[in-house]
Amino acid sequence: MNWKGANRLYSRRSLELWSNRLSSDWESGFGADEIKRGRTLYKHGEVSEISLHDADVIVNTRLGSVESYSVVEWTGSNLKVRSSCSDPILGGAIAVAGMLEIEELLADEELALLGADLSLEPSDSEEEESEGSKPEGSPFAGQDAVVRKLHLVLDTHFKGLICEAYWLSEDGTRVSALSKEDGAPRANNSEERGRLIMLAARARKSHFSYSPEFGGYLLENLREIVYFIQSVWPTWKSRFSTEERENVKHIQAGVVEIKLKPKASKSVAGGLDIKWIFDSGSKILDAGLADELLARGEEPMLVPELGVVKLSEESQRALSAWKEVEPDENGSGQLYQLFSLFGEGDDEVELSEELADWRSGLLNPRPDDELKLLEGLRPYQRQGVEWMSRLLKHDCHCLLADEMGLGKTVQIIALILAERDEARSSLVVCPASVVPVWISEFAKFAPEIRIGRYGQKKSKKADPLDVQVISFSLLRNRIERIASEEFDFAIVDEAQFIKNPDSKVSKSCRRIKANRRIALTGTPIENKPLDIWPAFQFLMPGMLGSRAQFDSMFSENPGAFKARLRAQIKPFMLRRTKGEVALELPEKLIMDLECPVTSFQAREYSRICEEGLQRFGDDLGNALRANRFATLSLLTRLRQVSCDPHLLPWMDANIEDSGKLMVLLEKLIEVLGTGHKVVIFSQFVRFLKRARAMIEQSFPELPIFELTGSTSDREAPVRDFQSTNETAAMLVSLKAASVGITLHSADYVFLLDPWWNPAVESQAIDRVHRIGQTKTVFVYRLFAKGTIEEKIQLLQKEKQDLFESIVSDSQAGPDLLATGVQSLQSLLALAQSK
Repeated sequence: MNWKGANRLYSRRSLELWSNRLSSDWESGFGADEIKRGRTLYKHGEVSEISLHDADVIVNTRLGSVESYSVVEWTGSNLKVRSSCSDPILGGAIAVAGMLEIEELLADEELALLGADLSLEPSDSEEEESEGSKPEGSPFAGQDAVVRKLHLVLDTHFKGLICEAYWLSEDGTRVSALSKEDGAPRANNSEERGRLIMLAARARKSHFSYSPEFGGYLLENLREIVYFIQSVWPTWKSRFSTEERENVKHIQAGVVEIKLKPKASKSVAGGLDIKWIFDSGSKILDAGLADELLARGEEPMLVPELGVVKLSEESQRALSAWKEVEPDENGSGQLYQLFSLFGEGDDEVELSEELADWRSGLLNPRPDDELKLLEGLRPYQRQGVEWMSRLLKHDCHCLLADEMGLGKTVQIIALILAERDEARSSLVVCPASVVPVWISEFAKFAPEIRIGRYGQKKSKKADPLDVQVISFSLLRNRIERIASEEFDFAIVDEAQFIKNPDSKVSKSCRRIKANRRIALTGTPIENKPLDIWPAFQFLMPGMLGSRAQFDSMFSENPGAFKARLRAQIKPFMLRRTKGEVALELPEKLIMDLECPVTSFQAREYSRICEEGLQRFGDDLGNALRANRFATLSLLTRLRQVSCDPHLLPWMDANIEDSGKLMVLLEKLIEVLGTGHKVVIFSQFVRFLKRARAMIEQSFPELPIFELTGSTSDREAPVRDFQSTNETAAMLVSLKAASVGITLHSADYVFLLDPWWNPAVESQAIDRVHRIGQTKTVFVYRLFAKGTIEEKIQLLQKEKQDLFESIVSDSQAGPDLLATGVQSLQSLLALAQSK
């Protein structure tokens, strides 16, 4: 605001006359546009001169290079404006700016108007202009000239700073100096009225406005409140009798940043209750006020008992996290959300004694002598059962994410056998191919447990099943019936099958009702962090927030998001690798085997690339977005020709035209000739058939077994391969190998083609390198040099880093997850450059 002064011409008499006039609501004589524009002219110091006369005021301005003026005439109680401007709005605005200048003049001339020299008799030449004179007809004529003391009271409210005005008599009587309705002066004489006019002018200058609600002047702008208290109020205190209410002192410090600390306790209903404390823990912040402060973000807020405050960034994050919690029917959070919000740090949250005992019992395992477990469990398996038992007893649910081959199934069997509720059945949900595995494993380790398929027909005399096993597809079809039942345990095996939160099977799993819920998977995160959200939404709804919040937080700050996600899931996920716990397991050696492409492959590969570039252009990312199906088909063709041109639907090629098959043959001659068993994986079933034809031709006496998605009896080829003592080969599609088979009688593994996701390859390898393996396992990953397969290897590394950065807490994880489309953008360029 520009406070450069205008040139002022006036006499004492004219000044007092206009002070009386300005005590009325003069703004009502102008339009809204004139008022708004006039305030702008006044604030910018555009008034160059005002000249006060008894009946009028002349206001001069210089707007740019143009000089203009307005004349304000006052007749009786009527206000009239004449102006040199052709624009009537501008003419009125100049008049408004002049009136504001007069108010400022009145404030500046306060001492004169207060009659500092009243003890002196006016001279004859000044008698007409003396401010002590009372013109005939004045409302104060003949009234007592005793002047009361003007007393100002400063107070705070959520709406702003309040200044109340009172008259103080000698006997201490206090009377409001302003009309409650409109703030008009309530005075007994002209001197009192003059004081109120000065107050009004000063209040207006400091941007106060009269508030009928408070019966005083109100200043709402927070930054101006701080400035007023620190810089302006001291001058008021020297001119008026003043009083400050207790809360005013809080504003002296300016804008203060509040740091909140959560105070957690168990609610009456047994849930989690959070209160927010500040001021070294001595005060609890009202929940409504906390919400208001959070909503304002970086904008400060006037809180009477605190001053002008805003939440610290740390407090905003903590409070936002609590607001994301899904409350139970009693309005409380779940106890497990304590870890989701604050991790394990004692410095982050103040716990009630009861809640501290609860958390300590959950995090500090003690041997449970009462837990009678299966004999023969390995030490890490017993620890896994005890870990699950401890979480479930503390009203938490868990994700057992042991690496494949460490016996997650037997740990669940041991837990159910030790702690089942005989009055209720338990439910196991798994892929259809694994249903018989669960039934056979229960029969092997816990024959006393009655187990069967969900919904299977049984005789009327038969006892109800203790454990029911159902496939994901059947669960989806029967979810309405299943959702109406209540189970003891609900186990979701191979939980990566529900990673898509929008799929029907994922939604169906989340509808299962059970006292105790467990998810099992060796690959909790395959492609992106969202993979793990559905599993925890099944286990502990709301712990990871809503899906929208989950996605939003990852997009805004991936690094901070992954750190928080690790802290959230750490207490409820148990992940052991074979290298950590299965010390008896022999070594696993993984080697990349580079395969040259034949001239036949190179020609066909180049032709497909050229056609793709002509059809889709150089930007593969745009191609994927514009025509995803056709573009993925192009990529599949490139991958097929990288393996064997015979896989292309239009191509007929010899075995020798596949560089990869020739390399495989060389290694098989070396391996099979020394009596080893081999397992060969590919995602292309046709490629496996080509490999089988080559092996049958080269090794006519070799037993060959096969397992693909079309195999009706999965157990037969696995059983026969495992039981034979001869050198043998097993050909398996990656899809068929994802779950439910053990092939540890082999010690050589060949992965014929890389896949985008390293977890798929890891699952395949773990069919051979698992508990029961007694030999070193040699794994060969074949890839065609200079093709799309090299880019796939880079993408595998990115996804492995993602898994480690969230699940294994590795520092190697990238800050940004490369999505599939972004990672594919340069595939054609890579292939062309080779």
